[in-house]
Amino acid sequence: MPKEFSPILLENLQIRWSGFRVRRVALNQHMPRVERLSEHVHRYCQALLYLRGSGTQHLGEIAVPVQRGSILVIPPGRAHRFEKTRAVRPICLAIDFETVEALTWREESVLSSRDLASIERLLVDLHKRHLKPDDFSIQSAALILQILAQLQSAVEDDEPRCERGPFFVSVEKAISRHGLAGLTPGLVASHLGRSLDHLNRQLRDECGMTVGALLNRSRLEQSGRLLRTTPLTISEVASSIGMDDQNYFARWFRHQTGQTPTRWREAMRG
Repeated sequence: MPKEFSPILLENLQIRWSGFRVRRVALNQHMPRVERLSEHVHRYCQALLYLRGSGTQHLGEIAVPVQRGSILVIPPGRAHRFEKTRAVRPICLAIDFETVEALTWREESVLSSRDLASIERLLVDLHKRHLKPDDFSIQSAALILQILAQLQSAVEDDEPRCERGPFFVSVEKAISRHGLAGLTPGLVASHLGRSLDHLNRQLRDECGMTVGALLNRSRLEQSGRLLRTTPLTISEVASSIGMDDQNYFARWFRHQTGQTPTRWREAMRG
């Protein structure tokens, strides 16, 4: 494991603040045996932050690409599994916690380079304070809460921050020009003459998002508009945003909004 990401394992924690309790903090490199981890569930909420490597988290039947800077918030009892997609073994921070009330955080987001660097500095400080397993102080607890607060800030906002800089605008124009049907993050990058990794890094620095996140937002906006303002069937709405499988679209839409397309349409139309 790289020196800048020294392993951390803090278990059986009782760090409390209003409505929350942190139970476990782990920072480790994925071992080969978990690079295709079978589906499993956790007793507590789990916040995951990927610091290196990439792969796919399967949340039930929803596949979520993850890479450096990706955050996932997995509710207790939510089945999920990880699948590595590149040779580099991923390094992931996992924080297990419980809450008094149900979480309203988004299930996925991406940290900007600045926020990611800030969390990495906090992790270095936490590792230094945890050189002795029994040496857990109030300063260590404060560092953990600072890290979780930054993660919370990234997933609690109603909208990811977007400053509509040049890279955001270029991606938005490419999506508008080529349409959503059949469009993938890789194709967007290709249309703009860039590699996907390079374009994602530029977007993260600019607005804290990725090409995939922008595509996802565009699909959600268009499907919502069509459901609200047109008589198109669910299948036709799905096809219009590049999802030919109506059942997959329904699952994806519910993952994004918490409601099925039919229920959402009914609510929007009063």
